[in-house]
Amino acid sequence: MYKGIVPAPDSVFMKRLKRMDKKLDCLFFREHEHFVITYDRATGDKAPIFMVKNDFGGFRQPDERDIKTLWNADCARSGMSMKHRLNKMAYASELYAREKRKKATEMIRERTVDDKRQLINTFGKATNAGKYNSTFRRITPKPKGQSISPI
Repeated sequence: MYKGIVPAPDSVFMKRLKRMDKKLDCLFFREHEHFVITYDRATGDKAPIFMVKNDFGGFRQPDERDIKTLWNADCARSGMSMKHRLNKMAYASELYAREKRKKATEMIRERTVDDKRQLINTFGKATNAGKYNSTFRRITPKPKGQSISPI
């Protein structure tokens, strides 16, 4: 956590940010050690929109790049019709859901490749579907060598 004097964002940047929308603000969050651009909601706390970072994930002062990022991310200013915007958002959420399903099935497959037998046994015990012994035969080992009888 950042300990010290809290840095203030550039005044020119703040004027441009407020010109874009009066409810936008830029605050320094000590726990993140970065500036965070927030939006003042009607109820509740301010909603964080995004964190200002440099190319390597470190600290930097907010500047014109962040204004452009906000401008490009604002769907209301894009000039698209509402139907087109909704279709675009639905397509993006569908792609996200597909990717999430793909990752979930991949993760399950990776975990079950080695643990197939263990999962079968655990599932059998959990469902109480019968006796789930090892799939391999259990062979009792025979003693090797000669047995010596006591005299």
